[in-house]
Amino acid sequence: MVYHAINSSDFVGLRTLLGGRKQVVCEVKNGRRVLLNICDPAASDAKIDEALKEGITAQNVLRGVVSALLARNIPVDFANLTVRRQPFS
Repeated sequence: MVYHAINSSDFVGLRTLLGGRKQVVCEVKNGRRVLLNICDPAASDAKIDEALKEGITAQNVLRGVVSALLARNIPVDFANLTVRRQPFS
């Protein structure tokens, strides 16, 4: 599941890593990519999907996604902090 903001280039998505761990990918202004580990392996995809749909509509997408996940009792951990995508040469 991947969602793009209507009024910006921000997007969020859910991916499953090797071993079944889930991770939310948020790409926000200026190409910043923030990865959020879902700490609860029992968190349902449906609840995460609801949170992503809600968060992508926020003015600050990252804050909106984190708030929406926490409101649904889905704990997250920052896997990285502010990684900038490098353009291809």
